[in-house]
Amino acid sequence: MTKRDRMKYLRQVDLIDVNKLRKAKVSIIGLGSVGSFTALALGKMGVGKVVGYDEDGVSIHNLPSQFFKNADLNQFKSDATEKLLQEFTDAKFEGHNNFYKDQKLEEYTIVVTDNMESRKLVWEQFLKQKQAKYLIEARMGAKMFKLYTIKDKSKRTQGFYSKTLHSDDKSYKLPCTARTIIYNVLTLSGLIAKAFETLLMNEHMPKELIFNMTRIDDLSLMLRD
Repeated sequence: MTKRDRMKYLRQVDLIDVNKLRKAKVSIIGLGSVGSFTALALGKMGVGKVVGYDEDGVSIHNLPSQFFKNADLNQFKSDATEKLLQEFTDAKFEGHNNFYKDQKLEEYTIVVTDNMESRKLVWEQFLKQKQAKYLIEARMGAKMFKLYTIKDKSKRTQGFYSKTLHSDDKSYKLPCTARTIIYNVLTLSGLIAKAFETLLMNEHMPKELIFNMTRIDDLSLMLRD
């Protein structure tokens, strides 16, 4: 750890290994609401490199729930994310203004797309690519979300996660006016950063976490190991 890193990350050096963070490389598939804030969170934590994929541009309806400025309108989300990470973090960002297909995944892969077909595609590539060791995948709709943390490629893990990858026509269709709100986005992106920490530090994280923000009580959170 450099002297600058020790000073900059002083408040967290006893919480997480900054040296491991600086060496870590993460792929983020999808740079919308959750993906853009996840990139920010990881960069702020001290992750060394983030590789992002998103083919969409920044639209006006993205501004309330995504990590973009008014001045970013009509830019590719990948380009806008790169500028913001340069401004707010030390992370190196490699952006791709296109769909993820079969490009190299980093050791840590985070999937935050808005459809199941893209999740299936990344999962297939994750299983094929030896250097891709850990996968975090999130799904959000309205005031609910699911978070999956995949630590290995065992047959048991493959069987568990593959069963969650249903087709898009079986997904519940939300109206475009009830899809996302900022506090749900921030909560989920924070939990993704926590899931990444558990993988980096070899700590425990449930394979599946389901949170219902419509009710905050003892039934709002469900876990499955």
